Amino acid sequence: MILKFGSKGNEVITLQQQLKKLGYKGKNGKDLVTDGDFGEQTEFAVISFQTKVGLVADGKVGDKTRQALLGQSVDKLLKDSDYKAAAERLNVSELTIRVFGAVEGNGVGFLSNGKPKILFERHRMYVYLKQKKGLDFANKMMAKYPNVVNTATGGYQGNAAEYVRLELAKQIDEESALMSASWGQFQIMAENWKDLGYASVQEFVDQHYASESYHLDAFIRFIEFKSGTIANKKVKLIDALRAQNWEAVFTLYNGPNYKKLGYQAKFQKQWDHLEPIYGETKAA
Repeated sequence: MILKFGSKGNEVITLQQQLKKLGYKGKNGKDLVTDGDFGEQTEFAVISFQTKVGLVADGKVGDKTRQALLGQSVDKLLKDSDYKAAAERLNVSELTIRVFGAVEGNGVGFLSNGKPKILFERHRMYVYLKQKKGLDFANKMMAKYPNVVNTATGGYQGNAAEYVRLELAKQIDEESALMSASWGQFQIMAENWKDLGYASVQEFVDQHYASESYHLDAFIRFIEFKSGTIANKKVKLIDALRAQNWEAVFTLYNGPNYKKLGYQAKFQKQWDHLEPIYGETKAA
């Protein structure tokens, strides 16, 4: 459960007590009132704490902030400085990249067992086996292992169970299996490894095991690489992002049906939340 502005209840009281114990105060400079109401003063204290420990300072309390409040290591988690560096690298405002990242980010990039989150795509495994070993082999593997090799999408089991599917696919062909999964907080497909400038698919995977900072780096590389045709005109995602041409950004990243998927509303919600915090912050 994510606690944020407007949340109420006992969990908010616990949060306020933790922040108060650590010495964090409200925007008014006074001690937090442990009233169970996540208002402006509590949000300010949360952002102050997140900034102090180096986490992404968005004022929301999810698994990462709870982990930090308990004194656990945040070394592998995304840092606030990562977004600052990303804004400078892409030459966009911090608000722009933070909102885009918040919408595309998949919560914590790691499972509780320390492995990066993945989603295995069996239909991509079929394509790569067909390319590498031929149609007969791909069809044979589909008949034998339909949950990891298939012309159809689906078969998802989620979280750690996705690694069971991945390991079975690796026994068939390791490179094809690794390329057939999306990885990390931003769920970038490993099949993009060459276009994104990695030396190999294994390097792509190894970096996703290392930290969420590398997850963001893969996301940034994808933004720099991605392009497409909109209204018979070639458009680069990075150019659309810099121009805040949201229709082009959403179409290039999520496809022409982004409105039906509710993507625009999700983006606006994150923008409204982060604009008061980062609206005046510009990239260098």
